[in-house]
Amino acid sequence: MSNVKRFVVVGTGGIGTWLAAGLVRLLEWKMPGSGLILVDGDNYEEKNKERQDFTKLGNKAVVKAAELTPHFPNTTIIPVPKWVVSDDNKGVTADEDSPRVKASELIMEGDVIFAVVDNFAARKILFDAASKLNNIDVFTGGNDDALFGSIYHYQRRDGQDVTEHPVAFHPEYESPPDKNPGELSCQERSQIEGGTQLLATNMAVAAFILGRVHKTIVLDQSPEETEVYFDLGLGKAEPYNRMVSQVQQPAMV
Repeated sequence: MSNVKRFVVVGTGGIGTWLAAGLVRLLEWKMPGSGLILVDGDNYEEKNKERQDFTKLGNKAVVKAAELTPHFPNTTIIPVPKWVVSDDNKGVTADEDSPRVKASELIMEGDVIFAVVDNFAARKILFDAASKLNNIDVFTGGNDDALFGSIYHYQRRDGQDVTEHPVAFHPEYESPPDKNPGELSCQERSQIEGGTQLLATNMAVAAFILGRVHKTIVLDQSPEETEVYFDLGLGKAEPYNRMVSQVQQPAMV
């Protein structure tokens, strides 16, 4: 497997801002020549300052790419200031001020995708698009408004699932309880209440994902600990094996 790859971070907010800062350092020294694509249609605002790392206002992908580029010459950093939508554009409200990109046009064979948007509908679009490719990795992670969080790693090789699509364990990926922000108009998005997530948990999700990337992408080891749940308040983390071979293995009698 080539050591030079495309890494696509979809969502550069509470988790993505810290993930991008760590990921670019990993790429610069472990996988020089790789590309880091930052995707987000949203703007950074002063109210986000408590748990997001930006130096100025503006589109999150554009601002973060501009901040990182001068410091990491061996990594090509490209901003995509767009919302990710499904191929059929189902549910999309006509809005010329909200640029969008189809998931199938964004991701490519061999990509490493990070679905770190705070929205199940948007994550589902990325997982479903990835399931149609032969070789791809999709990492996702999230947390509630306390100190609990989780991550998941979906991997495909040679047209087969190595780890289970998360829909096998999480019904929210079958029928998302929310609506993809990329389908909404600017006015509709402005009415969505902001999250109450904690900085520490956002950073922990990013750190757990980076750890999995180092093991499964940089070192090319098996993604056995496919899913990890953690609670910073308890100081505990619990991994789960979601490998297809393990899941489908008949129970011993």
